[in-house]
Amino acid sequence: MGGHHKSEDLERSINEKVDINVQDEMSEEEMNLHVSCLKKLDLRILPVVVLVYIASLIDRGVVNYALVNGLREGLKLSDIQEGNATTFFYVFYILLETPSNVILKKLRPKIWFPFIGLGFSICTLLSAFAKSGTEYVVYRSLLGAFESGFTPGVVGYLGYWYTRGDIGKRMVIFFTAVPISGIFGKPFSAGLASLHIGFKYAYQNIYFFHGILTIIITGASFFLLHDYPDQAKFLTPEEKDLLLKRLQVEQGMASQVKPGFKQTLKFLLDWKIWAFSFLFFGLNNSIVILNLFTPTVISTMGFSGVTSTYLAVITSVTGLCGTLSSLYFLNKVPYSKLICCYATITAIGFSVALFTNGTVLRLVFIAISGFGASPVVPMSISWMSVNQGGVYKGLIASAIQLSVGSICGVVSPRFFTKKYLPRFTNGVILYLCALGLSVIIAISLNIYFVRENKRRDENPRDVSHLSLDEQRLLCDMHPNFRYRL
Repeated sequence: MGGHHKSEDLERSINEKVDINVQDEMSEEEMNLHVSCLKKLDLRILPVVVLVYIASLIDRGVVNYALVNGLREGLKLSDIQEGNATTFFYVFYILLETPSNVILKKLRPKIWFPFIGLGFSICTLLSAFAKSGTEYVVYRSLLGAFESGFTPGVVGYLGYWYTRGDIGKRMVIFFTAVPISGIFGKPFSAGLASLHIGFKYAYQNIYFFHGILTIIITGASFFLLHDYPDQAKFLTPEEKDLLLKRLQVEQGMASQVKPGFKQTLKFLLDWKIWAFSFLFFGLNNSIVILNLFTPTVISTMGFSGVTSTYLAVITSVTGLCGTLSSLYFLNKVPYSKLICCYATITAIGFSVALFTNGTVLRLVFIAISGFGASPVVPMSISWMSVNQGGVYKGLIASAIQLSVGSICGVVSPRFFTKKYLPRFTNGVILYLCALGLSVIIAISLNIYFVRENKRRDENPRDVSHLSLDEQRLLCDMHPNFRYRL
């Protein structure tokens, strides 16, 4: 009861103070509480979403392993159907990402995430029993529809729990699921392809067992997920009060945000969201190509399908190393510099891997491309997330960014089908041009943020006459808001 009254008093004091986007200096006692709170959040929030994301990514990428393990022959896929298997996934993924995040705000995360998780798990399982290329493409399309709500949803969901200063590293940790899924998924798929358990083709084993495993993981997430920080029972009253206070000063409480059409339209017209989205397009294109087509590229070096699947793990291992290395630099080096640095590494690595001769040399540089590609995805999403200034705007922004960025999944597969073997020249050109565009946008955004922060410092504006709710609606346009570089 005392904790309940204390929380009400805290909310009342914040409403009276109305000092948005200005965090108070924490005392030593508050700092200790903050550290204790973060440890609990990291143990209760991150592992569940990371595990489901790993399962999601493995299900999404199974097509890559299936293609080199009998899928083409088993379903007699035409070139068009082969392209559609990946393209249609992304078409539905792109179209439904923003509506999915709107639904997330109306439903509880504990309901929404397990629901869509079971949906994409069942689609993976059914793919093992597809009788034709058309049926297989239908399952891939449904897979994209269900998966569309997870990644952008979690990007917004993390903003429910973490402040701007804390979310960057957690976003990167969440996206370590990308290389981890490759490290475990590729050898697991290769092992399943070697089995002969009742199915005619190796790819059917891959789909069947992946589907069963993902059903178990996503079903268990219902019992492990938590909805909102103000309802968290695993925090002490003191930890909860401090967390709510810090969240209120920044993006506000997710449980209290009520989305509206006018707000949504306003956010859709923010040019910065679209700039972040096209920044993400080029960076995401690199990881999409590596995840989907590394086994295909390696198979052009003379390796069998199973061996190519095993060797494809190297980009995931180096990708995990690259992602972990970026954790050290976050909050020390501007996002734009990190993005440009890692993007250059992946561009050089992929170009050498595709355009040189010598198996060892090509394998080394395709590994280097993985080191650069994996970190830029979470960094670009994190940079966007910390510069929105509100929970609902963060949800809309993450959905738009991931939708635009996922267009590469529609376009790129067309340049990596068997008719472009062995060098995939057009695909590599697209890869490099998209990365170059991302670098230009990153530099441009950094210049704008520096100038805008300076303008706000030199031209303070008093908005204390506005209510707390009215100030919240200003989001990143609030005069106290400063963009993270």
